[in-house]
Amino acid sequence: MNPYQSISSPILNQAGLNCHAVFELAQLAPELRQNLREQCPQADNFKQLILIGHGGTTMWQAIQENNRERHIDTVMDRNSDEHPIDAFSIATVQRFLQTEWAGCDYEILYPGSRTIGLQSLGKQAGWHHHSPFMVGINAHFGSWFAYRVAVLANTQLPLTGKVETVSPCNSCGDKVCIAACPAQALDDGQFNLDKCLDYRQQSASLCEKTCLARVACPVGDAHRYTDAQMNYHYGRSINMIRIWQQKKMQKA
Repeated sequence: MNPYQSISSPILNQAGLNCHAVFELAQLAPELRQNLREQCPQADNFKQLILIGHGGTTMWQAIQENNRERHIDTVMDRNSDEHPIDAFSIATVQRFLQTEWAGCDYEILYPGSRTIGLQSLGKQAGWHHHSPFMVGINAHFGSWFAYRVAVLANTQLPLTGKVETVSPCNSCGDKVCIAACPAQALDDGQFNLDKCLDYRQQSASLCEKTCLARVACPVGDAHRYTDAQMNYHYGRSINMIRIWQQKKMQKA
């Protein structure tokens, strides 16, 4: 049973947006409330903040099915500047609010231009623990989940509270993720970003379209992304890395 699926909406869950945390704004940690006010001055006009994510492969499958129904190429272009997963997530949450909470005022904070502390919200919800390979992890989904939408709304959803879990990394003695990293970016006990980025850009890199350290982790293995899902996400990230590197060289 998914401990993070607290909203019984078929609109959200059938779309694979199956992780939910509902916070009363007044109960958020002070630094999170301050961040919200800085990023969204009208935040105090809303009662609740809803954090919505996906875990596993259901959302990816729902997007493919949605594209087939609309006669859109089901292989999403990793080189595109558009963000089809963001667009799908926003459209789904809007449909949920407009259908199940008709007339309710809301404002989507993320995705968008605002800087929202998603990991801090994830930690307060009990979704997020640190992993050696710098991707959030929990005991249910492992690292195979992501934050998709944060929305302020005048809903009256039941508050979820924190799902009390401990990091699965605490009881992992083998640390197979560290040994699996071909860039040796985890060997020093702290993640070495430069080693990771340098290796991913090599012509013979084994991590261009994946992360071998992440794949090696056994936690939540049943929810592991499909190869196509992995290739899409890591394909987008390597393109961004290469663009950033080119701009850096041009400025040098």
